[in-house]
Amino acid sequence: MATRDYGGCFPGLDDILLDGNKYVCKLEPKWVKKAKEELHEDPKERDAAVDQFRQWIKQQPHYSVCTDTNFLLQFLRRCKFSQLEARTMFDIFHSKIYNLIPSWMCNIDTKTSAMKKLFRDMPMVLLPDRDSEGRRIILWRAGGYQTGKDCGYTNEDLFGYVGCLFMCMMREEVTQVNGVVILQDGTGQTLKHTTFFGIENVKNGPGLFYNNFPARIKDVFMYNMGTVMEAFMAIIWPFISNKIKERFSYYSNLEELYKKMPMELFPKEYLPDDYTGPHAGTLSQISTYWYERVTSPELHKRIKTLSTEQFKVDEKKRPKKGQDEVASFRKLNID
Repeated sequence: MATRDYGGCFPGLDDILLDGNKYVCKLEPKWVKKAKEELHEDPKERDAAVDQFRQWIKQQPHYSVCTDTNFLLQFLRRCKFSQLEARTMFDIFHSKIYNLIPSWMCNIDTKTSAMKKLFRDMPMVLLPDRDSEGRRIILWRAGGYQTGKDCGYTNEDLFGYVGCLFMCMMREEVTQVNGVVILQDGTGQTLKHTTFFGIENVKNGPGLFYNNFPARIKDVFMYNMGTVMEAFMAIIWPFISNKIKERFSYYSNLEELYKKMPMELFPKEYLPDDYTGPHAGTLSQISTYWYERVTSPELHKRIKTLSTEQFKVDEKKRPKKGQDEVASFRKLNID
């Protein structure tokens, strides 16, 4: 197969560069219709809804955060344009990450040697092609990172690596409307991976992601689960909302998974040796594309700004009223 050109496969990637309050809808008509029917998004009221949300954020003295329209739409769309739900998710998202797992979204530098090594090892890969429902596919390779002292990165670097990819993905308008599919591959996962990840991060991270990230999680395909992944899931399961739990499905072989996800969407490494049809390219090709993009001057600068100047929460300045609203992980009853 000739080297694939990924330039047209990530049309929403530059959405992360959008800055300011002006909004120009780039959604196809069918996705505009879907947003209206499923997310209660009224194009005539969209700007007013975003501005109302922005004004509330600016009234919170403990925030130093991004208020760009594209960024705020993530939360409004995730919460079906409920101002109350969006505010709650916005606060949990920022306060929990900043106080518990700051390396996830804070102080990210995509040009470090650790970041380069993580893009080489590829524990997380955002696949280039969307499924028939327009959903972005996230491949999480639970055994896809090194755990030795000499691996060249820490668990904080690992979270930063995931964070920079999330920053790009969550700003894609098509992804905001249609959601994501998570393919979690347990191949090669050992107890050392969980230990490297950090027990406290195991307890805090997945629950925060599944319940309070501004991303519509539509399906979670669990593939090749071993005893370590089963133990991992047992820890995080109580922190996941019942609605999300219903979207988990389990597969012991790829043949069954192909019935849920067409073969052409998979990287070459996940396909039979005798398969000659279209595919997503190799893992290395996909990851190299992403690395080249996030280290480009414009995206490197944008990610650094978002993760330093625009992701801060000063709890000392938090108004007393409403403190109990985010005292613990709240399982929001939203799609």
